[in-house]
Amino acid sequence: MFNISEENLPECLQDENRLNVLFAPIRNRSVNPKDWDNKISSWKTIIKAYCDSTDVYTFTLSSLNAVFVRNGRPPSCLPEVISEMERIGDIQPLEVFLKKNDHSWTGWATDLLVKRPFIWSFNKVKSSMFTQDKSQQSMVILEVIQSKCDQLLKSVPDNFKNKLVSLKDILDILNKSPKYLDDVKLILHYMSNNNLVDITHLTSKNENELETTLIKFTDGSKNNRISELDIGIYTLELNEKIVLKGIEEMEDTIEKCTQEAKMHLAKNHRQMAKSCLRKKHGLEKSLEKKANALHNIQTLLHQIHETHSNAHVWESYKNVLSAFNFTFKETGLSEDAIDATMIKLGEVLDKNEDIQFALSRPTHEFDEAELEEELADLLKEDESEGGPPDGGVNTSDLENQLANLNISLPEIPEDSPNVSREIDSSNQQIQ
Repeated sequence: MFNISEENLPECLQDENRLNVLFAPIRNRSVNPKDWDNKISSWKTIIKAYCDSTDVYTFTLSSLNAVFVRNGRPPSCLPEVISEMERIGDIQPLEVFLKKNDHSWTGWATDLLVKRPFIWSFNKVKSSMFTQDKSQQSMVILEVIQSKCDQLLKSVPDNFKNKLVSLKDILDILNKSPKYLDDVKLILHYMSNNNLVDITHLTSKNENELETTLIKFTDGSKNNRISELDIGIYTLELNEKIVLKGIEEMEDTIEKCTQEAKMHLAKNHRQMAKSCLRKKHGLEKSLEKKANALHNIQTLLHQIHETHSNAHVWESYKNVLSAFNFTFKETGLSEDAIDATMIKLGEVLDKNEDIQFALSRPTHEFDEAELEEELADLLKEDESEGGPPDGGVNTSDLENQLANLNISLPEIPEDSPNVSREIDSSNQQIQ
């Protein structure tokens, strides 16, 4: 219905009774505010669904009247719907949308709180003083533009980011033909105003804007703008493609000349064959020059990329250096501070050792001379008591005890014993 896909079809369009109400004339808001708000809200949803399903980024009152037709007539409330959508900022006149916005927060606040209400009021006063054909005024629906912008960002290959691409490349990404160029420009303009892309135009003899309009997808930072280096890299890469294509075509032509020379030689057309060979030799010389040019271009590109990579490495070194300096500054870390800390640490350790030694000392120290004197006195007391020290036995007592022992022992033989003689006598007795 109304070229809206089934999955995007609003519920209000699926009810016949609700459709009759939507196409009925709208009464003044003061009469029934709730009914007025519901009808305006429903038509806003329908218009957004239609634009999103059909990839329509701009519309006029006349174009909507031609689309939303039921029983041979359009809805009579569309002028009020468009006016309300413009008032709350859902849509903008095309000439307002195409103005370059200030990217700063102050500029955004001024635009939102001062400029937009003033422009809307001025347009209302102007329309009341001068007769205008509002049905032909182009309006841009911002929600659809933002949705298509998000789709484009998701579709961009990684190798297209942070480098220049042509407008033709953007059409290829979106799978759009050149007839949709104006719509794609609206998306890019919106992205440029939000720092998502940067756009420039090359001055070239080739006036084809598909090739001369260059776009760079950024990370939302103002610093990531198109530079002379970006343009230089893009120009070299474009020339590389042109030279490569020329080399391929020239090699095909050389092969064709070789085949023609063989064909003429087979027919015994020697002069024609020689002519083909002369053309071949001339092309080979040109091919060698193009190959040298291609080598130079590729060498320059390699050096530029190497320089760019070295710049990133240098930038990382600077960041690391800044991090070190910040850490040293915040923590107060320095060679003198470390030396002072180590000295203080040694003093603390020495002090701790003294404390440990003090804790291990006995509570009362005895004089060694006094102890030796006391031992000598103890020895004298033992001797005076007649006994050995430490409860031992006296020497004279030991001698008396040994003498009183009655032990019978054999007498000591006078001759030395002869064992062999005794053995012989024993053997004779046995015999």
